[in-house]
Amino acid sequence: MPTPPFQIVAVDVSKDSLQIKTDSDSFAVAATPEGLAKLLKFIQKLQHPLVVCEATGGYERHLINHLHKAKIASRVLNPARIRAFAESEGIKAKTDPIDAEMILRFAIEKNVQPGPEPTALQQELTALMDRRSQITGEIAREKNRLEKACKIIANSIKRTLKFAEAELKRLEKSIRETIASDFTLTHYAKTMQSVSGVGEITTWTIITYLSEITEIGRNQLIAMAGVAPYNKDSGKKSGKRSIRGGRPKVRRVLFMAAHTAASSNAVIKPYVQGLLGRGKPYKCAIVAAMRKLLLHLQSLLKKAQISLAS
Repeated sequence: MPTPPFQIVAVDVSKDSLQIKTDSDSFAVAATPEGLAKLLKFIQKLQHPLVVCEATGGYERHLINHLHKAKIASRVLNPARIRAFAESEGIKAKTDPIDAEMILRFAIEKNVQPGPEPTALQQELTALMDRRSQITGEIAREKNRLEKACKIIANSIKRTLKFAEAELKRLEKSIRETIASDFTLTHYAKTMQSVSGVGEITTWTIITYLSEITEIGRNQLIAMAGVAPYNKDSGKKSGKRSIRGGRPKVRRVLFMAAHTAASSNAVIKPYVQGLLGRGKPYKCAIVAAMRKLLLHLQSLLKKAQISLAS
């Protein structure tokens, strides 16, 4: 029996309000528990609803969590794609109602489907990893400030650094404990860290931000990770291929892992040296190594998944 078409509910999320747009309604509610309750009451009256919104740096998570608890299908979209779609339609202005309209039109034209529902464990890991990223960023900034700080504030910076580094250790302990609480994630972590060049941070990042790694195909995986090379050809001109898009947090750790593997991994090292020997730039060789490393990890995890199921 075919699945009935979704009734799209587009939501433009901001810090203080939620702008809602469907094919027949347009209204706004406050980004408060009362506003969310009003929105959920509206959605629950619809037939086969699908709520779509943009990623907004975290403001959308409260909405998505409420939708999951209410068993309402949802999908978080890449804001860059929505903006590019709006520009392709000749829309230059940007307001909450216009943004909601663009999200709705994009979702309908692209036949957007519901995203996977994260488990409670995945949500916990995402929160911990996001916080870890914030703390490491603050540590880096404080270290930069300390290099050029005058004597009167140097001790203040050192105290902040000491606190941040202690907090980082606490967070990393919590991440290890969270992964260790799940048998499958523990097995995945051990499997990935058995590969030379792949450490804890790379493992945590893939488990958290690329949880679909065992469920999707090779081409979709490298595109999702942001390491797929895209052509820039026109007529007889063959342009330089480059990577773009994808998930930057995953791409960053893959770069560091490939950089390490290029000097220690028995497979990646000769692969990179071979590319360099053929005149490829170092960054080009490392990106190729990133793809090779990621696909190898996918293969290992799929085998681990089979062994766990048997």
